[in-house]
Amino acid sequence: MDPSTSPTSIAPTRRTFIRGIAAAGASTAAAASLGKAGLLAPATAHAHPQHSPNDFSDFRALAPSSADLFEVPEGYRADVLIGWGDPFADDDGATLRYGFNNDFLAYFPLRGDDEGLIFVNHEYPAPFFQHGNVDGARKTLEQVRIEQESVGNSIVHIKRGRDDVWQVVSPSSYNRRVTAHTTPLTFTGPLAANSAYPGIGTVAPGSLANCSGGITPWGTALSCEENYQDYGTTGGYGWVRPLLDTDDYVNGDGSSAARPAKFGWVCEHDPYDPSFTGAKHTALGRFRHENTAFRARPNKPFVLYMGDDRNDGAVYKFVSELPYRPGRRSENLRILASGKLYVARWEPDGRRRFDAAGTLLTATEGTGWWREVTEDELVDTHVRIASNVGAAEWTAHYATNRPEDVEVGEDGSVWIALTNNSGVNDVHGSIRRFVEHQNDATAVGEGAPFEWEDYAAGGRHDGAGTGEEGFSSPDNLVFDKAGNLWIVTDISSGTLNDPTRPQAFHANNAVFMIPAGQEAGAATAYRFANMPVQSEGTGPYFTPDEQTLFVNVQHPGENSSGDPSSTASYSSYWPKGSKTTERNPTKPIPATVAITKVRRGGAPGSRIVPAPPLPPRDTTPPQLTLDVRERISLDSFLHSGLTVRLHVDEAATLDVRLRATIRGGRRRGWRWGWGERRIEVDTARARTDAAGGVIVTLRARGRERLLLRLARRADAQLDVQAADRARNVTTRGARIVLT
Repeated sequence: MDPSTSPTSIAPTRRTFIRGIAAAGASTAAAASLGKAGLLAPATAHAHPQHSPNDFSDFRALAPSSADLFEVPEGYRADVLIGWGDPFADDDGATLRYGFNNDFLAYFPLRGDDEGLIFVNHEYPAPFFQHGNVDGARKTLEQVRIEQESVGNSIVHIKRGRDDVWQVVSPSSYNRRVTAHTTPLTFTGPLAANSAYPGIGTVAPGSLANCSGGITPWGTALSCEENYQDYGTTGGYGWVRPLLDTDDYVNGDGSSAARPAKFGWVCEHDPYDPSFTGAKHTALGRFRHENTAFRARPNKPFVLYMGDDRNDGAVYKFVSELPYRPGRRSENLRILASGKLYVARWEPDGRRRFDAAGTLLTATEGTGWWREVTEDELVDTHVRIASNVGAAEWTAHYATNRPEDVEVGEDGSVWIALTNNSGVNDVHGSIRRFVEHQNDATAVGEGAPFEWEDYAAGGRHDGAGTGEEGFSSPDNLVFDKAGNLWIVTDISSGTLNDPTRPQAFHANNAVFMIPAGQEAGAATAYRFANMPVQSEGTGPYFTPDEQTLFVNVQHPGENSSGDPSSTASYSSYWPKGSKTTERNPTKPIPATVAITKVRRGGAPGSRIVPAPPLPPRDTTPPQLTLDVRERISLDSFLHSGLTVRLHVDEAATLDVRLRATIRGGRRRGWRWGWGERRIEVDTARARTDAAGGVIVTLRARGRERLLLRLARRADAQLDVQAADRARNVTTRGARIVLT
């Protein structure tokens, strides 16, 4: 049987291809199997996967940090690629501005591994930093416009230089922005232009609340609108009448089909085509979408997994009506417009529940099945399904603990980051995985149950080594080609570094890696990167060659308060400064960071952002003394050389040079004169790693030795130069008579 058509075959996932190139899903190729035993070097995240390791498979894990900096391990460098407000231009010369609170990121290759596009979500604005007015009831139209233009998406053309440092290519025909009010998107699917749902219509004014997302195998980006409920109220961002001439930003909560429902959808964009009109797919449901992850088999239905990021939110699956046909892009662009949406029902429980003492009360494995979502449940999916199945049934079997990122492993297994849930005392969250019935992604209904288990639980690991203390509140996930699982955490800013909270061991949010081969329930996560104060890492994504890992730093200094015009009010100065050291007080900026391994001969860069300040330059030259005989016979010199004893008071490089002026000559007792002649006798170089003495012996060889034998006398000049590490130089000299 052709494995591509077998329901039990390993299916391609979003990590395994994009336009025929092995590019990243939320990264790259996924774990073949994390359920097998593996090896790990002590205190070092050193995986031994069945796939070849990459630049990020082996590193020395970091200790937790509460400092206002971005930090990666020794041997790596971190560079800020672009940050909020940074300008970049399209090919018409129009200036664009990078948006606020960058979340999802995907890399789309252009010319090999060294040039491509990044597609970035900008999740929500920050009035405190952007214009200072945090009261949604008192905003001006200008202030609302600033916020609307700062969310949505950025498509940025980037290129890697020979020094491994990425730069923005500007101007470029690929560079563009999608905002909340200037970039209309069209609706597709069963609810578009449907008279039963007039609050949707055919067009939305833009996109907002763009959290995570995904890619498709036909080369488009999927951007997920999450917390859309926060915009169209005066208690939220205040995007309301009479300030605006529209009610589009008001949240339709399901109580009336006529109320606006312009946001809360999965949006599809083509980063490669600036003329592409984005689409919002109603067939995928309307809820607080976190991200998407796919499985695709040629000529079979396309399957998309999604999570609803809220306490007691559910996990969903879309099965397309049209088949996925590789190479037929125009057909594939219609795939997400029609199909069936399903919601996962879990047995025996969907939520990990704990008692007040932190003792787990529920099972860590079980089964489940996929219930079909009806058309009238698509518009406000969570509310309507919960109402239709009943609160008790929903709570017991559909609700989970904030399902954020969903990823598909190389073997077809599905992985979910269950961030946390205060309602059931789940403080630290967990990572769950499940396998579809017969590994068939299209399997649905009670007769085709999937099997699930909680793979890795958040929480403190007492007695663990440095960097192995444990993680809390997992958010985005990504697999690399070596099979390692990467995690970024999302502990709330109000909880971070609070010594009274159980998350105190964690310090700042961080990036972790679980090496391939670890068993469920016994996996150790190793800390790879530390985030700045009150920020989270988002959107981890590898380039196809896995020589660069992009990470977004979102909302540094999120809980800043007071006078917005005063830097004293900011709880972070990142990335241009550090609140920890009060260095360069400045407004914090969400930004995208490129992480690369330092290569031999490459630019070393800095593993910390902002880079530590250089120490004051040493301007004091080294103290140098020399001890040498100033008169020596020619015969003695030719036999034993000239011994020079040197002493310096610090580490230095010593260059020693002996030149001579010779007079006359002799041959078989007969003399003749040639006047004076200057010759280079010998040179030597020595280094000291600290203060101390060095002995150097200078000798004459070859032609110079013959000339000295013929000379009746020579006057020599000894010159010594000592240069310290700051390139301060001291010179000393001595005249030597050779008779």
